[in-house]
Amino acid sequence: MQVYLVLALVFSIAVATFAVQNATKVDITLFFWQLKQISLVVVIFGSALLGAIAAGLFGAVKQLKAAKNLRSCKTEAESLSVEIDYLNRKLKKLEQPEKQEKQEKPDNACEGQ
Repeated sequence: MQVYLVLALVFSIAVATFAVQNATKVDITLFFWQLKQISLVVVIFGSALLGAIAAGLFGAVKQLKAAKNLRSCKTEAESLSVEIDYLNRKLKKLEQPEKQEKQEKPDNACEGQ
């Protein structure tokens, strides 16, 4: 997390330096929309801000999907744990008669003689 923060800070400083060094006035045209004589600093910062917002939204969507997946995995794990407990109890019940039969019948190797 700290590495990401440091990299974001370095990138922000680089963008700010680039913007300040290119402070000339420019005309912007996007489809039918026009801005005349706007400072390039505003354009650069605006573009960087829109990029950060887009990256944040994509990250948030990814985080929400991961949280949903984690919830479903936890639910499935709990369900499987309950099933394992049930099957273990059932197995113990099935093993108990076998133990009782072995105790009732002594194992004699000489019975057939």
